[in-house]
Amino acid sequence: MVEITFSHVLVYGHSGVGKSTMMRQIAQRLNSAERGASPGGPSSVPVLLLETRPPDAASFHRADYYRTALKTLGEPFFERRVMVDIEAEPTWEKKGRKTTRFQDSSELRHALEDAVRRHGVRAVILDEAQHLMHVGTGAKLLDQLDWIKSMSNVTEVLHILLGTYDLLAFRNLSGQSSRRSMDIHFARYQFQQEQDRRDFQGVLLALLQQVPLDVEVETLMQHWVYFYERSIGCVGILKDWLVRAVATALHDGSSSLSLARVQEHALSEAQCERMALEATEGEQALDYTEQRREHLWSLLHIGPVPTPSAPPVLPQVPARRPRRAAAPASADLVAPAAPDAASTPSVATPAPATPRKRTTKATTTPIREPSPSTPAALASPKPRTRIKAVAPGGAGPGMTVGPTTMDEAQVQPEPAASAKRPRRVGERKPVRDPVG
Repeated sequence: MVEITFSHVLVYGHSGVGKSTMMRQIAQRLNSAERGASPGGPSSVPVLLLETRPPDAASFHRADYYRTALKTLGEPFFERRVMVDIEAEPTWEKKGRKTTRFQDSSELRHALEDAVRRHGVRAVILDEAQHLMHVGTGAKLLDQLDWIKSMSNVTEVLHILLGTYDLLAFRNLSGQSSRRSMDIHFARYQFQQEQDRRDFQGVLLALLQQVPLDVEVETLMQHWVYFYERSIGCVGILKDWLVRAVATALHDGSSSLSLARVQEHALSEAQCERMALEATEGEQALDYTEQRREHLWSLLHIGPVPTPSAPPVLPQVPARRPRRAAAPASADLVAPAAPDAASTPSVATPAPATPRKRTTKATTTPIREPSPSTPAALASPKPRTRIKAVAPGGAGPGMTVGPTTMDEAQVQPEPAASAKRPRRVGERKPVRDPVG
């Protein structure tokens, strides 16, 4: 058994960019090369190309998809005791049976899986695959993607989903589906790219040479920017535009294709503006911005990584200070002998390898020794306080003088004790108790 690397491939791009035409050409070439390879048996169909039709109900009709695939393979019947026409009413189902939300049928699915194996199908291409996104109430887009993955695993057939930028909703539904899927962006021609401008001019020239009328090729090629504007760089829109102009010229009996005839069938500016807006939105959705990358880094706990051009920054290891060797026995390095030479060594011991940290002296006010004339209370430093003192010039007691510094407090002597308070007029002399 062959293991499939990818369960499905998403090919998305703007409508009219040429996706369907490309896939039809690929399927036609591969199928024609394998046609008639197994005589007497079922025909070999390496590539099965199907167009996914939009559902009539709210959800996608899987049973209708099975019927379409079986008819494309040339098997409108499948064996179930009797030959049952797949287009007939499903009378084998019980009446009143509640249908599934996707209108699925297990018998039709098994019949399709067997037919795919018999015909040697290797790839199934689902054109207009954005119609798979029509789901009913309670269903999820992940259910549709799981259904495609299950079909790929059972039949070992690669499924290719072809559609517009709406398929971007299938990209990151789950981590498992992202790992088993492959994305291909079928982009339009970009005007800002020089190579795309040359390729668009080559496509326009090739289409004009296929016109069965007299065409002024040089005159029309000078207006290639106008063709790009009204086709927004999509080759499919350009081809349909020229086909309409040629069909009208042939209907009118004209033998030439002029620029005026082409301009009559060009899309309006409003239509081109709408298409350009949808194409730009889809292209911007594919742009992985730096902000989203930083969010991924935060989920993976990845810090800022230096650019590859800058050399890696190695951690700086501090240099170790070499150990001091033993000092030579010289007169300068020998310590003076102690009184007791037997107990005290005469050679000084070397300093340790790690120097000790020197303690810095605090820059504080030196403490003065108390002098006999200065009280001990003034010798130690104290914070600034408001000192009450008797103001000079006969100020009365209790008056407050401004703050003084400590030096001034040390220089100025303590005021002497005041003399006896004189007796006031009319104050009685204190009477002493008689002794004994």
